[in-house]
Amino acid sequence: MALAEAMWTHGHSMQIEYPDNIAKVRKAGFYMEVEGKPGTKNWFHFAIPTTVIVNDKRLSADSVMLLFETLSEDAIVRDVHIFDGDARIASHNGVNLTGKAGFQRFKVPGQPKVKWGIGISVGVTFDKGSGARKIKFKSAGCDFIS
Repeated sequence: MALAEAMWTHGHSMQIEYPDNIAKVRKAGFYMEVEGKPGTKNWFHFAIPTTVIVNDKRLSADSVMLLFETLSEDAIVRDVHIFDGDARIASHNGVNLTGKAGFQRFKVPGQPKVKWGIGISVGVTFDKGSGARKIKFKSAGCDFIS
């Protein structure tokens, strides 16, 4: 299967599920930095622009990508869930990424045909340690195959 489209969205497009669990949000030129309150969890959601049909063929989701970094081990990306509309098509639980994680790819098992549109939900834990409970989300995207 050939790569048909690669769609990305900037970190500023992210939505925060539990704003009361956030101590501070900073939007910079190329990222959104979020500082969580100690001992909290949160979900961060990205709506990925989705070209569903190309040349009369429905595209499949191959994998999603995240570009991010945490500023200490007290901010942990624990789960990455991938949705097509309201149907969860992949769950990557317990990934536990911290530090300069950079570019991370998460496969979509079975490469399902996309019906509605791709969303990525990122579960983050903010520990009670003395380190910075901050994460910088730079971008999120999806590779679509024909």
